[in-house]
Amino acid sequence: MALLELPQRIIYGPGSIDQLPIEAVAFGKKFSFFCGESSLKKSGFFNKILNSLDKYGLEIQVISGITPEPDIPSVNDLLNRVKTYNPDGIIAIGGGSVIDSAKIVSALIATNKNIFELRGKEIEEALPIIAAPTTAGTGSEATRFAVVTDPEIRDKFLLFGKALIPKVAIVDPELTFTMSIIIASATGIDALCHAIESFLSRSSTPYTDIWAKEAIETLWNNLVPAIIENSISSKEKVSYAAFWAGVAINNTKTTLVHAMSRPLGGVYNVIHGIANGILLPAYLRYNAPFIPHEKMNYLKSLMGGYPPEKVEGLLQKLNLPTRLSQVIRGEIDIQLLVNKAKDAQMNISNNIRQVKEEDIYALYEEVL
Repeated sequence: MALLELPQRIIYGPGSIDQLPIEAVAFGKKFSFFCGESSLKKSGFFNKILNSLDKYGLEIQVISGITPEPDIPSVNDLLNRVKTYNPDGIIAIGGGSVIDSAKIVSALIATNKNIFELRGKEIEEALPIIAAPTTAGTGSEATRFAVVTDPEIRDKFLLFGKALIPKVAIVDPELTFTMSIIIASATGIDALCHAIESFLSRSSTPYTDIWAKEAIETLWNNLVPAIIENSISSKEKVSYAAFWAGVAINNTKTTLVHAMSRPLGGVYNVIHGIANGILLPAYLRYNAPFIPHEKMNYLKSLMGGYPPEKVEGLLQKLNLPTRLSQVIRGEIDIQLLVNKAKDAQMNISNNIRQVKEEDIYALYEEVL
């Protein structure tokens, strides 16, 4: 049996953010509005969005400046601010960190529990979330997952549950046009990882493969034109593909790449998409003997050769690092990373090849 989970409403296309107030009034009159440090203001959308919400008589608490990679202290600070305001829902317009923060806060308020009480359990209650991404990569606007860092133990972990899927996802490519090259590259590779991991996961189905293959093909053909050549048409396609990849992993989960990348973020503060990109070629080499022939042939045909080598070439075209030593100064504690990666059993058990501890160690060594 297969179950396909999606946001209740999906609105996409240039200018689709104009539908935000119309969607919001279906959930109430009072909202907390989460956004990042500068992306909306830089693009000129910040005031435009607030004015449109005001015209519909909506009461808005603006919480801007949400920093990348949410951690427990920052989420608890957001929780206290939102709790006092008591909104009907949360509007989250930003990158994955903004949307993840909104998901976590919405669940904490609805369940009246702390983060540790929610960890490892299906979350079934949350305030309504309307999400619109300003990056093209995380897919958080489509997923049942949120990632948070525990700084005390220098580790990241997942919260998950159907209640975390936004009620409305608005995918307006124009919100992504002002991304810096490094953010566009890192989030774009993150989306490609999502699509490939879904496609090669134990949980893949003919339905999820439709989303995953469309995302892989679109990202492969458009990342370089979008980021390096500044093609507007390709930027739009990458934005849609990032959403499709999010839908794919929402229904299959990710695999070994994400199990190994989270500790790199938690321990060494490596940007999530960059960590995934570094690991992706090694992951493909490791799994190659176990990838079904038709899927391997599809990837070879699309990429024009052996996938691990071609992905390394893509990383180089996007000026992204291919080794951990390029992003981490000093000695790297591989055993610490292995110990933390092993905790992500949901991802590891979903890998197409059975994974042993020594395999994880060898893969980290491979990308040093």
